[in-house]
Amino acid sequence: MSKYFARLKPPKGLTVPPLLARFAKWVATQKYGNFGSFELMTSEVPGELSDAWCFLSLPEGSLLALVSTVTPRPVVLFDSESDVLKVVAPSLEAFLLALGAGKTRLDDLDEGDEREALREWLAKEKVKAPKPAKFNVKAYQRDAAPAPVESEGVKKLAPLPRGLVALLGRPVTDPKLSAELKKLKLPTRPLKAGGALKDKKRGITVHIGRNGVISEVHLGEKYDGPLAFKLPQGVNDFTAKKFLGKPTGVLKKKDGGSVWEKVLDAGRGIYFSRSRGHFDWWSEHRFFIKKKK
Repeated sequence: MSKYFARLKPPKGLTVPPLLARFAKWVATQKYGNFGSFELMTSEVPGELSDAWCFLSLPEGSLLALVSTVTPRPVVLFDSESDVLKVVAPSLEAFLLALGAGKTRLDDLDEGDEREALREWLAKEKVKAPKPAKFNVKAYQRDAAPAPVESEGVKKLAPLPRGLVALLGRPVTDPKLSAELKKLKLPTRPLKAGGALKDKKRGITVHIGRNGVISEVHLGEKYDGPLAFKLPQGVNDFTAKKFLGKPTGVLKKKDGGSVWEKVLDAGRGIYFSRSRGHFDWWSEHRFFIKKKK
């Protein structure tokens, strides 16, 4: 009989509310699925929004987070298929009471019909919903993610690649993202975790990671725009060395060729890469966020 998973470790400078800590300890003893399907676990906040941390994960990838800009702290939803945040409950207490009643309005949390034990626990803890704070979720989302500071390497890029690089690290929940995509003449849908925006005519593909954050811009065979480090289009590997130096690796496939990876913004972990298989007529280029080891 599987139990609920509960392991919470908030970001530096933030603490687990005592009520949530007690709930985590208790829920770890309960049969999974009795009152919803979820895991209590700390996850990165999509887009690195400030003053918030994710404490609950749903099976389809959505996350619930506590926002610390007001007291009591509201519970918000990072929907894996939406571009906006949603308020689930005005406080942690209100959220737990809704969970006990099966009225969170989230399908994964409202399934299951064995909530009596949870309601008894809430009564024993004397949980009552406090008066909600004034909280504008749209204003929070707009203001909580500061604009990234461009590195000198990024500033040297031509307008198109500079705009593409600016997409990296942006969450699909960013209300300004659609306007930025339109400026670059890129499609604005579908914006969802694990998806991709494709401009087949120009050979540009924007990849969205499973956490709902743009992680890579791929420039394929049809791309003929400017690149990085003054690298011209269509040059062979020998000429590429004059601009990028020695290759940093080899493609991991049977027809693997040389790979170059050069950092554009060390602070944000943004890189530019070039590669070409031995039997390919074209080179592929990427702007991407390199995962920390």
